[in-house]
Amino acid sequence: MMRKQPNKPIWWIAGAASMAALVLLILWVIFSRQSVIEVRVTGVADSDSLVCYFVEPNFQLRWIHSVEKQWWEEQYLREKEGLLLTNTYFQAFGAGTPSTENIAPIKKQGYVGYQINQRFPHLNWVVSRLTQGEIDYADERFLIHQWVPDYSEVTIMPKAYSLIDRFNKDFCHELPSDGSQ
Repeated sequence: MMRKQPNKPIWWIAGAASMAALVLLILWVIFSRQSVIEVRVTGVADSDSLVCYFVEPNFQLRWIHSVEKQWWEEQYLREKEGLLLTNTYFQAFGAGTPSTENIAPIKKQGYVGYQINQRFPHLNWVVSRLTQGEIDYADERFLIHQWVPDYSEVTIMPKAYSLIDRFNKDFCHELPSDGSQ
């Protein structure tokens, strides 16, 4: 019995299509970018190891106010050109507290809230263990005050990471909570 030889033009077309698909996949992996929020500590000797990120567009900064000794919360939304401070909540009302803004649409038990809607290209935040600063996003609570030395300046900014960038950096919630690297 004779075997039928495969049709060579079909194999050439299938091979070329497979190669084209592989090239497109490689280009997509190299050039596709995902919007993230990057958290970077500056002024530390090994700053490359003090960078993490998260992909959620909404997050909250939370800390104990140095004067009132009460929790203060700011809610942010990642936008294409920066960050939008949407609402702020605090437990105590003191000097410097915004009071001319609209009341926040979502009430939080035990807090006064205001709708701010102010845009920032990035945030520079000085963190201390005394103020117990944290970044909350999705169902994660990143205790930044345990991760960085006291009075470290933390920059929080929207970025776009390639797949390779994402492999080289850690999710913030996957870092050790005691600040060790």
